[in-house]
Amino acid sequence: MTSGQEPSNKVLIINEKQNKLLQSALRIKIMHALSKEAMTSKQVADLLRKTPGNVHYHIQRLYEGGLLELTDTRNVAGIVEKYYFATASQFHFPGSAEGEAWEKDDEAWTGGGSFSEYHATRLDLSEEEAVQFSEELKSLFDKWERNTVGGQEYGVTVRLGRIDEREGG
Repeated sequence: MTSGQEPSNKVLIINEKQNKLLQSALRIKIMHALSKEAMTSKQVADLLRKTPGNVHYHIQRLYEGGLLELTDTRNVAGIVEKYYFATASQFHFPGSAEGEAWEKDDEAWTGGGSFSEYHATRLDLSEEEAVQFSEELKSLFDKWERNTVGGQEYGVTVRLGRIDEREGG
């Protein structure tokens, strides 16, 4: 690793502004790439096969939002290389509308217990990958439906849908 950083797999509690910054599959990919090692915008662009200018723009927004840290700056042949590292690879937004709805929607979902989780992400999928992802989710549900030994009942809801390009970034 460039900066001597350990891979970031911690969960960061984020605010509304940061949550909005993460409403993009590309930005999530950037965060995952930079959670493994510090890299420049160009290195991330090459890794993700995206244009350097596009990736640089998104890295700047993530950095300004406090989701990336600048770990190193090097002057190479008159060019300043900036290395960024993700502050986390998983995020929790306590004020999410979906999370609030989960808790308020039906008392049966929390059952007065302490374990209730909400997970969300954005993925950049082809139609074929979306079908494959859906099939893998169904298989995972089937595995757990068949093989649990008992205990408390948990509800699990997953929604997979295409994001309108005007909304999704």
